Amino acid sequence: MTNSDWHPGQVGEPQAPSPPDGASDRNPDYLAARSAALRLRGYQGRSEAEVRRRLSPRYDSQVIDRVITALTQQGYLDDAAFARQWRSSRERRRPRGQRLLRQELLSKGVPEETIREALENFDGPGNAYRAGHSLAMRLAGGEFSQFRRRLWSLLQRRGFDGGVITETVQTLWQELADPMNGGIDTPSDEE
Repeated sequence: MTNSDWHPGQVGEPQAPSPPDGASDRNPDYLAARSAALRLRGYQGRSEAEVRRRLSPRYDSQVIDRVITALTQQGYLDDAAFARQWRSSRERRRPRGQRLLRQELLSKGVPEETIREALENFDGPGNAYRAGHSLAMRLAGGEFSQFRRRLWSLLQRRGFDGGVITETVQTLWQELADPMNGGIDTPSDEE
């Protein structure tokens, strides 16, 4: 398996990248820092700033810079790929609003421009729908005021904007009121 074949979540350890020009691969600090960075990277995707932050208490900044350079050159550290992966993971497992995703990525040290690119074409209504669907199903049969209050609260905590929340609450309420149609006109309904 080559370095470019390995990806997060894959079983097995990646091959250690070669040190950049001028860095001795026999320097014990470099080897230890590189090994620590690869272990960090192996558990889950990490941003460059996260790896730097985690290594800084134990290693000299010059060693960290060499490790970061080597991992970046080998493709192990890529903030753009990390931000896209983070977004994709959140959209699949635990949908969040664009605002909260932006905050999470900023806290992980991803640059603003990289975040902006990763969040292009963000589907706020679709993510809000997926985030609220389970709670809406549990609240079915109740009063609209309680339905709206609890769903609004959930979606707001997940970082969705007010307009998206209003639209999602209405859509889910209509679907519960008319489960056969779901409030959505499909081509077969028009025939």
